[in-house]
Amino acid sequence: MIALYGEYEPWWFFDDWKDDIVSQNDYATFQEASQAYQQIYSELEMQYPYKETKKSYLTTFWNETEIRYCEDCEDDIQLFHSIMLLKDDRPFEVFQPTASK
Repeated sequence: MIALYGEYEPWWFFDDWKDDIVSQNDYATFQEASQAYQQIYSELEMQYPYKETKKSYLTTFWNETEIRYCEDCEDDIQLFHSIMLLKDDRPFEVFQPTASK
């Protein structure tokens, strides 16, 4: 599981996205990783009023007061606390079986 803090949501994967990593943990099983993800998710959900999730295990949390001034764009930029589960540096895809007819 990877935790990020920066000005981009985790699903963008810009070239320098790893620069925003604040913690990273490896787990022996998906179950262990998922439990850790859920625990951090719950903690962040209690601290931040806004959240968005994409691709099952890419979630970002924020509040409107946590911003950084950008001199290049002469404006405030929203900052995000994000968590994600990756496998081989790619979003973890959850297999969803299709119903047979």
